[in-house]
Amino acid sequence: MIKNIFLNHKGKPTIASKEHCTYKESTNIGILYNADEFNIEIINKLEELLKGDGKNVARTGFADKPSEDSLVFNKKDISSTGTIKKDSLSFFINQTFDFLISLDSSGNINFKYVLALSKATCKVGFETEEYYDLLQLALKMDESQPKSVTNIVRYLKMI
Repeated sequence: MIKNIFLNHKGKPTIASKEHCTYKESTNIGILYNADEFNIEIINKLEELLKGDGKNVARTGFADKPSEDSLVFNKKDISSTGTIKKDSLSFFINQTFDFLISLDSSGNINFKYVLALSKATCKVGFETEEYYDLLQLALKMDESQPKSVTNIVRYLKMI
């Protein structure tokens, strides 16, 4: 409930008040993904593409069910009042990314909450009504997930 109130109150970020950089100037990029929707091979390929361009990359994923992976969080890692219980998730949220790539189309409240809390300068993801107020750059999702993810990097390079 508190998470919903926070998300509704947060509103659309004011782009004018944020600093922006180009992809070429960027050094730190985060990947926030839905592990139930995007398989790890796609995430690994995205990470390789970004690292190939000399970027520092950090990632964390959301899954409905608890995972052994320390880089994946679930709804139990965020209290009903919005307190982050998992140290690795708290660390991820507090990093100042130049770009944060959001890979989700489900509109999960916990995923949205983490995206909203992130200190990233520019949040990029897929165009859906659920994420309209949280993203600075929204792209249409392609029929193929790998192609959609590759397109995100392609468009980031144009910035």
